[in-house]
Amino acid sequence: MSPVVSSDPIASAVLEFQNAAGSPVACAIATQVKIESTGTAHSLGVSGSTAGDVSKIEAIYSYTPATPPSTPASIPSGPAIFLANGASFNNGGTITSSATVPAIQVKTGNLDCDNNTVVTGNVVVVTGTITLKSCTITGDAWSSGVTQFLPPGGTIGGILRASGAKPGTHPAARWNPAMAMPTVPVWTEFGYNRNDWATPAGVLFNENIRPATAGLCPLPQNNGTNPVIFNALNCAGVSDSGDVTLYNDLVVVAHKFDFANSLNFRSSNPAVPHRVWFITPDLVPAGNTATCSANQGDFDIGNNLQIDSPITAMLYTPCSIRTGNGFTWRGQMYAGTISNWNNALFGYVGIGLPGANLSNGTYTPGGSAGSPAVLGALVSSRDRVG
Repeated sequence: MSPVVSSDPIASAVLEFQNAAGSPVACAIATQVKIESTGTAHSLGVSGSTAGDVSKIEAIYSYTPATPPSTPASIPSGPAIFLANGASFNNGGTITSSATVPAIQVKTGNLDCDNNTVVTGNVVVVTGTITLKSCTITGDAWSSGVTQFLPPGGTIGGILRASGAKPGTHPAARWNPAMAMPTVPVWTEFGYNRNDWATPAGVLFNENIRPATAGLCPLPQNNGTNPVIFNALNCAGVSDSGDVTLYNDLVVVAHKFDFANSLNFRSSNPAVPHRVWFITPDLVPAGNTATCSANQGDFDIGNNLQIDSPITAMLYTPCSIRTGNGFTWRGQMYAGTISNWNNALFGYVGIGLPGANLSNGTYTPGGSAGSPAVLGALVSSRDRVG
């Protein structure tokens, strides 16, 4: 490091960052710092006496490097829709996924599909049955139980692997009971950790903590210019209050959601994408089981919820999803179950959760706002000659 110099009195100091063995290293990995200070007398000696003109002192201190801000990355992992305990797609709509990401994964429970619902992509039901009635799955389908095609019938466009005999209406050329089932991860336990939510630079989102109330807290109609967490955990839940304009990313944390009226989430600038997360935390972070606690409730959509492009949305709830009169969604859903699905237009866009890998069911909590460098205790000191 370049010396630090003063002019009156004349003094300079040189810093060297070292490891424990005393070898020079970069400051980011140093465990100690050596400071060599040189002082020059204001009035130099005369008649050739220079012994006191210059004095050098060396000191070594313990040292803790600065840590940069960090935050778990929001990994766009997992399927379009993950369900811990089954689903009923019972009243039409479309679910569109990509060619490489499963459209629907069901860990435990049955998948029932009816009334002209179309699933574009693959479907995996690990422990349960698949029942299709006026329903189309364009990709492959796996089920540990039987698969049924109830009148007037359903269609699986790819290969079907299921228990029991081939369903009578399914083509023999697309029946393969030995086809290996894709791995479906355990339920990812995700609670609420303030430090999870930060920008890529490690700056924590602003947090808007709502005061305690027995009722529902209305969602704000805009989130300001900075990323923000709308923390409604002191409320019974969150309700709608009109269309929401996003100027930056938004996190909404609540024990339940009751969006009874028409509600659009849109970007303040149609050319600038933003993200919104709806989080009902799993309050029992053990067992990799979706636990809807006593004070929690469902994610209810009454009338026409819209996630307008270029907004992407992630819904995480250990409880149920229930929809009323249709909705449009861009993003992902991760839930305990779907108990009602009504005329929905769902398009997969990977968004994920910070610190969570939804493809393997793991979660690494919290990030760090960083810390400054710390000059610690004196290790040694000595006078130097010359």
